[in-house]
Amino acid sequence: MNYLITGGTGFIGSYLTKQLLADGANTVVCFDYAPNPEVIQQKVSQAQMNQVKIVKGDTSDDNKALIRICEENEIEKIIHLAGLLAAESELNPFMATKINCIGTLNVFETARILSLKKVVWASSISVYGTPAQYDDEFLPNDAPHLPSTIYGMTKSFSEYMGRHYYNKYNLDTLGLRYSTIYGVGRLRGSGVFTTELIEKPALGREARVPHGDDAINWLYIEDAARATILAAESLPTKSRALVIGGDWRPIAEVREYVMKLLPDSRIELLPGHYDLASKYDLSAAEKEIQYKPQWSMERGVKENINQIRKANGLPIV
Repeated sequence: MNYLITGGTGFIGSYLTKQLLADGANTVVCFDYAPNPEVIQQKVSQAQMNQVKIVKGDTSDDNKALIRICEENEIEKIIHLAGLLAAESELNPFMATKINCIGTLNVFETARILSLKKVVWASSISVYGTPAQYDDEFLPNDAPHLPSTIYGMTKSFSEYMGRHYYNKYNLDTLGLRYSTIYGVGRLRGSGVFTTELIEKPALGREARVPHGDDAINWLYIEDAARATILAAESLPTKSRALVIGGDWRPIAEVREYVMKLLPDSRIELLPGHYDLASKYDLSAAEKEIQYKPQWSMERGVKENINQIRKANGLPIV
């Protein structure tokens, strides 16, 4: 199987490339606005790099380059991860619309024109609103969209277009609403506070962590990558978008666990709330693509800490 991953040298894309190659993919083309080959080289062997092609490009331009690259590399499936993240979207609504909406439409249109087998793409839990806006303790997969941010609105629009392309053109599109992803390499986005909480203490540095009064759904990067592959390999699903979650825990509880592993840690929790629905009913993803999280918070946080410590010549815990 030959895959094209937009945003392929980013956080999720690099782990996904590693796993696709381990699972036997023939070719992975990483299409990126600002490609960083070193991110991929850190995760795959030199022999596997022969199966990786890194291409500079912008999904929000017209789709001529996407079509050409897909044809040249006999791409069968696209995994679309490229996008403008939440904070940047709030600062620049025009670019958010151009990159997150037009860019996604260009990917759908490319797949339609070439009759590709599937498009899996990154939606977001930001399509939902705050916990106070819902009656359910565990939010069902089909809960109404009540986005409070421009980023969430762009993802909600793209979900609508995913349904449109499926219903009108029979293009198998599947959006994944990832919860808060953490792991080595998380450097950007609204979930970057997880890096502050985990990686600074791992290196003996003081951490100041926002949203200290809240709880979130902790999705370890390996689970996020595995869920994406399950989605790419699945038959057409009933849902056109699925919540991909992990382990729901208070941020204060994760702080306690980090301090248990690293007793000398200096971690200050700043008051405040993330203020986004974070307790999800994950049964739709389990039923439709057989996804269940395998990484508990404890397992993922410990692995994250030890990878950072090992890379910096420190003993593991």
